[in-house]
Amino acid sequence: MRAVGTRIETALRAGARAIRLETAEEDRALEALEAVAQRLGWPLHVWSEAAGVDHARHQPLLELLHQLRTRSDDELWVLLEPGPGLEASSTRRALRELAQRERGPAVVLVEPPATDATRRAPIPELLDERLPPPGLAELGEHLEWAAGIIDEHHPEAEPLAPHAASLARAALGLPRQAVDRLLAEAVLLHGGSAPAVRRYIAAHKPATLDREGMLEPCAPVSEQELGGLDELKTWLRRRALALRPRARLAAIPPPRGVLLLGVQGCGKSLAARVCAELLGLPLVRLEPGRLFGGTVGQSEANLRRTLALVERLAPVVLWLDEIDKGLAGSEGAASDAGTAARVVGGLLTWLQEREQPVFVAATANRVDALPPELLRRGRLDEIFFVDLPGAAQREAILRVHLEHVPRRTLGQVPPMEDEPEAFAAVIREAEGWSGAEIEAALVEARLDAFAEQRPLCAEDLRRAVRATVPLSRARAESIAALRAWASERARRA
Repeated sequence: MRAVGTRIETALRAGARAIRLETAEEDRALEALEAVAQRLGWPLHVWSEAAGVDHARHQPLLELLHQLRTRSDDELWVLLEPGPGLEASSTRRALRELAQRERGPAVVLVEPPATDATRRAPIPELLDERLPPPGLAELGEHLEWAAGIIDEHHPEAEPLAPHAASLARAALGLPRQAVDRLLAEAVLLHGGSAPAVRRYIAAHKPATLDREGMLEPCAPVSEQELGGLDELKTWLRRRALALRPRARLAAIPPPRGVLLLGVQGCGKSLAARVCAELLGLPLVRLEPGRLFGGTVGQSEANLRRTLALVERLAPVVLWLDEIDKGLAGSEGAASDAGTAARVVGGLLTWLQEREQPVFVAATANRVDALPPELLRRGRLDEIFFVDLPGAAQREAILRVHLEHVPRRTLGQVPPMEDEPEAFAAVIREAEGWSGAEIEAALVEARLDAFAEQRPLCAEDLRRAVRATVPLSRARAESIAALRAWASERARRA
């Protein structure tokens, strides 16, 4: 906020007399402009269509602009959301003539961020500024003040004020009013527990910022629910070290991301959610296909807004789900006037040049549908190939669905007629089965046992396995081609 105030002050000293300040936070804009007026030694006045001048008298915008043109003293006038009043050509002309002066009153138009529907023709003489969300230092100061008030009213609870810095990191990217609301909600629900308040703010930040629904907040998943993929888990634990503050002092940049390429149903989506768990970051999911709109320029605008939102959510894990399908058609510009190619180009540029700590977890089934530039190092840290699980991995996957998931969701494991080892023996023999197929076979076996009103037994699972044709046989040729590509170009997960 100080940087924006300094730029506005410099422009006013240099003779600028009309500035547009784009922000959704009028209170912060007024604070910044009050400080500018104080440093300049200029009187400050505020106008709005609803409250008039300084909340004292109503005055139409055109009449005010004509009045300001007759004054010669330096003053700072803040016009709150005057956009609709500038639709008349006479009002726009009056503002332009006022902006062309180098002495006398200056006006700052404080307006909310424009959308495609509200964007108007630019006024050439206006300088454009944008007030970014509060930074870490500003949020820390504000949360220390807000938490101090909460601590005064709840002296019996754990003090929140000492945790203001960590709460600020969780809230980074949010407007101040949203931070206050989420803080109040978290305290009402969880009391003064700093970890619970921090988790609440981080979990609700994506929904608070994303009004268009491009990003889907997802819950991270414990690594215990991902059978196998030990190499990927080890790699993620090592990469998590790069997120520690001390890593900056060792010249280690934040991790950039990973491409999870492999056979369908082998746990790529689950692995993306485990990435967030092992890195200790919130997770948002983006289907690239959502970016494409029906009007000219809409797809590119969707991409810009979504990526800007992701950076406001940082640090965060961005899960690009089935990126091969979402970016299909980027090689051929004839069918969509080059829209897909421009969207892919914009995404690739952002992947290369982003500075915020956004870890990208991209999943794909077909390598031939991916733009070759995506596979180059620098945009992502590593490419992992998620193959069909071996015997030991199949057993680990079975135990996750046989015991771990029911214990987490139901609080207990349903009765079984046979020992877990008997079920494991069946799955160890199921060569070429994916994790999704193992889970589906277990569901089928449980349904058979439930229909006959008896506990689950290993024979139920064996019958389900025998009745299924796995993908490894149905699409043997394409899987063999994918394995051949990955053998020289990717790490095994």
